[in-house]
Amino acid sequence: MKKALVLVELLIALAVLGCSKDYSPYSYSNESTIYSETNKINFRELLVILKPYLMVDNQKKYILTDSLFNVQIRVNENDWGKFNSAKTDTALYQSTVINTFKVTDDIVKYPVIAPFQTAKDTITTAGEYSDLLNSYFTLEPGFYICSIESFEFKDENGIMKKVETTIIEPVEIKENLRSAFIGEFEILINE
Repeated sequence: MKKALVLVELLIALAVLGCSKDYSPYSYSNESTIYSETNKINFRELLVILKPYLMVDNQKKYILTDSLFNVQIRVNENDWGKFNSAKTDTALYQSTVINTFKVTDDIVKYPVIAPFQTAKDTITTAGEYSDLLNSYFTLEPGFYICSIESFEFKDENGIMKKVETTIIEPVEIKENLRSAFIGEFEILINE
């Protein structure tokens, strides 16, 4: 009987110890990283600054709008995508209206960040995954030809104006850099 009682006490003690929660914090290996095991950075985006302007009485008048839309970028004749520029606070500039364009004497820079993008964000079928792999376009380190083909902006009447450009620039993609700067360009708008 004594042995049975000791055995019951031992089982109760093991059950209590087995049910106790460990409140110590989770620890990470000091070699771990949130990026990758090799610390390699993958190239993901192109950067460009556009400065559209009009010529009025032999002076540059820069277009003032909230944003540039559908900035079409191609790399080595492959579509990289269409992107919008960052929003611009037009209240910071003194402006006038010439024809249907709001313009200013100050240089207005429209930065465009062009990350690699796919046509669909969510892939649900094997066919969509196959299409993604067939059209996937990555930039390995080296030189590429980038072209800014066109962009759009709204005039003072809210009408979208499309501007075709002739911007063609070589860009070097360097190893372990996340982005590359195409350049800063002034673009004459023909009315």
